[in-house]
Amino acid sequence: MTDGQNFSSGEPEKLGLELPAFPPVIFGIPVAIGALVHVFFWRLSVIGGVMGVVIGTVMVLVGLFVIYWTWKTMQAHGEHPEPGVATKTLVVTGPFKRTRNPIYSGFLFIAAGLAIALNAMAMLIAVFFGVAALTALVIRREEAYLEGEFGEVYTKYANRTGRWL
Repeated sequence: MTDGQNFSSGEPEKLGLELPAFPPVIFGIPVAIGALVHVFFWRLSVIGGVMGVVIGTVMVLVGLFVIYWTWKTMQAHGEHPEPGVATKTLVVTGPFKRTRNPIYSGFLFIAAGLAIALNAMAMLIAVFFGVAALTALVIRREEAYLEGEFGEVYTKYANRTGRWL
């Protein structure tokens, strides 16, 4: 594990991590399709009324907070949250103590919260397709990159910290 110092200077360095699309797009497409399915084809409920709106709103706020906390933690270690920017420091503090992918976990909270607040079961189911797409198309590639970059240090971190929540 590195000590959290900022080793870069100037512009963020790009790396060879090739992703098919920007992660929020990969996650968001299935969720948007789920929302469309809810509007046009399948209106099964999740939790109706005020209770659903309250639970959904709290989940959205938790997701936004987790993403904000992650960005601030990465910034404090001189890291950039964009997956295409080279990683100099393996950050294992803050939200990274609980999950290897706190920004993506924030996406999950936000999308699931919206689905619950909107009372849209199709959208809630689609969140899991978004998680699967993100895992297959982004997270596994990021993990391979980080293992190549940090070796055994990353492997030990990955073994003790969950991929999601």
